[in-house]
Amino acid sequence: MRLIGNYFHFIHEWSIIILPRNQGDNIIDFMRKLDSKYVWAIAIFATALALRIIYFLQVRSNYPGWDTPTIDPLYHDLWAKQIASGNILGTGPFFRAPLYAYFLGAIYAIFGPSLTAAKIVQHIIGAFSCSLIFLFSDRYFNRKTAIISGLISAFYWVFIYFEDELLLDSLLILLAVILIWLLVRAFEKPDLKRFLLSGIILGLAAITRPNFLVMLPVAAIWVFYAFKLDIKEKIVRLLVLTAGCAVIISPVTIRNILVGDDMVLIASQGGINFYIGNNEYATGSTAVMPEFGPTWQYADCEYLAKLETGKIGKEMKQSEVSAFYYKKALEFILNKPAEWIYLMTKKLSYFWNSYEISNNQNLYFFRKFASVTVILPPLLFIIAPLSLIGLWYIFSKDAKYHIIGLFIIAYMLTVIGFFVNGRFRLPVLPFLIILSVYTVFRTVDYFRAKKIKKLIYTIIALAILMPLCNIDLFNITHSSFAMSHFSLGNVYLKKGLKQKALDEYARALELEKCVPSAHLNSGIIYFGENDFAEARREFVLELSSCYRSAQAHNNLSVLDRLSGEFQSALAHAEEAISQSPQYLEAYINKILALRRLGENQEAFNTAKNLTVNFPDYLPGHYFLGKFLNEQGNIIEASNEFRFIIGRGEQNIIERYDLSTIYSSQTEYGYKPHRMPGMAYYELGNIFVSRGEIDSALTYFRRATEILAEYPDAWTNLALAYDHKKMYGDALSAFKRSLDLNPENPFTLYNLGLTLGKLGLFQEAVEVFRIAIDIKPDFPEAIEKLRITESILESSGN
Repeated sequence: MRLIGNYFHFIHEWSIIILPRNQGDNIIDFMRKLDSKYVWAIAIFATALALRIIYFLQVRSNYPGWDTPTIDPLYHDLWAKQIASGNILGTGPFFRAPLYAYFLGAIYAIFGPSLTAAKIVQHIIGAFSCSLIFLFSDRYFNRKTAIISGLISAFYWVFIYFEDELLLDSLLILLAVILIWLLVRAFEKPDLKRFLLSGIILGLAAITRPNFLVMLPVAAIWVFYAFKLDIKEKIVRLLVLTAGCAVIISPVTIRNILVGDDMVLIASQGGINFYIGNNEYATGSTAVMPEFGPTWQYADCEYLAKLETGKIGKEMKQSEVSAFYYKKALEFILNKPAEWIYLMTKKLSYFWNSYEISNNQNLYFFRKFASVTVILPPLLFIIAPLSLIGLWYIFSKDAKYHIIGLFIIAYMLTVIGFFVNGRFRLPVLPFLIILSVYTVFRTVDYFRAKKIKKLIYTIIALAILMPLCNIDLFNITHSSFAMSHFSLGNVYLKKGLKQKALDEYARALELEKCVPSAHLNSGIIYFGENDFAEARREFVLELSSCYRSAQAHNNLSVLDRLSGEFQSALAHAEEAISQSPQYLEAYINKILALRRLGENQEAFNTAKNLTVNFPDYLPGHYFLGKFLNEQGNIIEASNEFRFIIGRGEQNIIERYDLSTIYSSQTEYGYKPHRMPGMAYYELGNIFVSRGEIDSALTYFRRATEILAEYPDAWTNLALAYDHKKMYGDALSAFKRSLDLNPENPFTLYNLGLTLGKLGLFQEAVEVFRIAIDIKPDFPEAIEKLRITESILESSGN
């Protein structure tokens, strides 16, 4: 600040020389105000926001997937849209902590489902957090530390990157800074209001990421040893802190009990995540379920829990699934303590290593889409070792500062207790930045004061910690950009840009032999283009490169069935089931293959077992209903279809069914929302067979409302209208059907009959002729054409 002081002196001297006394003093007062902390805070906010807007604009212009969220951002986007549309409470207990989804839902409710609005709001929050970091540092450290810490936060590219994603981290960083600030202020003046506010912020942080609850016992320890209060006063303040936290968390818990029928405090994913980070195959840095690989979804975890507890076919609450995985992880820890200690050592190294371990997308790959990142250097290489030294210093200061160090240590332990990546350590980064800057200035002070011994100790510590925080001890930096190209290919696939998707999959496979689902998705594209030979080649390559793929076997089953190789289709479906018993689409392909082989009883048994073992899987009920109807068991068939309608559209959001989400958004995937429509259609057919046309008409109407693109539903609706002599409505429904499938000879034939009933014989003749052109061996159409032409001839037309 010596430079700023000299500048003020310069202005003061010149103002005396060239201005009247009172005007000169006014300028000096103005210049002094420019050095106020609020001017600095505004400057840091403006700098941070400008950088973020530049980054936002560049990524929006350069990154093809900017408007196409994937993985966790997609999950949050869909969940927020549900909330914004009025589905406030949702269904089932929360799998993930809900605050961010409701925050995003509120943005969508105000601005519409706008990614631009959401990301701009998050960047504003991020820039504001930079100002808060400055203000906090200025109050509790010094102006120099505050300015540098604020500017580092403004330029820190990892903050900016995550603010531009539909992820909770920008919100969580803000809450973390506010929480620690409030706790320090509570130390300065331990009134109940400050503890209550701290508890409320802690509660908000906990329903954003539940591991923040560790701060309750940490705060208790700090209060008991640091506060100069009697024991009763300490207990009262901790109770108020807990009450503030409970005020925020309890509505979430009550909602989980009442709506989700499950005793889940905040979210149920804890057990699964704990097991991911604590098993004999765990890497400590990747969200891989050892039994299912990186593409697991909740249904997989639920199946394994049911299988190992003997509850297949029975309901298992999410809290029970979570408890199962906590127990499974604890068994590993207790049975193999040496392996677990080694794993924890790795995770501790990951947490402090300067390399940013990616979670949803490779951060280093992403930098190429924003040239502004050239001036946003990755600074953790120096922040990490300096902040570790700063941790030591912080505990040598007044006890009110200890909460900073306690937060860093406690939060770090919650992260390494599960698994580590760059995103999960973000809430402590503001304080690591502050401590690293503080360490630099403290070291400078040692040098100026000639405190040689302390200076040497600091230099030695830095010399030891610098390589430990930057050397890749456990080979975490070796990963290529293969998965990044694969993810970009998925973006193009979702957008319907198939050739670009194929190009990205090819780039991914050039980098690594096995990129799970790269060949698979390429094959799906070729399948959609009716290039079955190339599709088959890709599915076979998926198996040869990655060795196991239930999806590849399932798709080969489809190809074999379409080509008439029904025995091979059955074999591939059964192999898919063998590799992944919870992969339910494979059961459907097994049923279809058995049907084509004439093994109807075995197909029926498969459908029956599917509904027993996986009662929530609606396609199983659909096929069982079809079989029961064919067997003449109309009542039980109707019950199956009504069961589907009663369940409605399955919620694939709150159960973290990412594979189903992706499938539902692609051209060829399973569409859960179609199932009630198919059930209405089948019930319509049942009521037609019973001669109850009015009821059939109602069901067909509902079917076409849900399945507006399903031509058979429109055809049957038209036939029901025709039966009721509602010929105008029938003609409209036939038109909708033929718009979707113009070459269906049976729809054309029935349209001709309706036209004949209206006396529109010339139009009927034309329609019959088109039907016969499409299907020359259509005796009914030929006969009706002959009769209609005779009518025209006899009438002289």
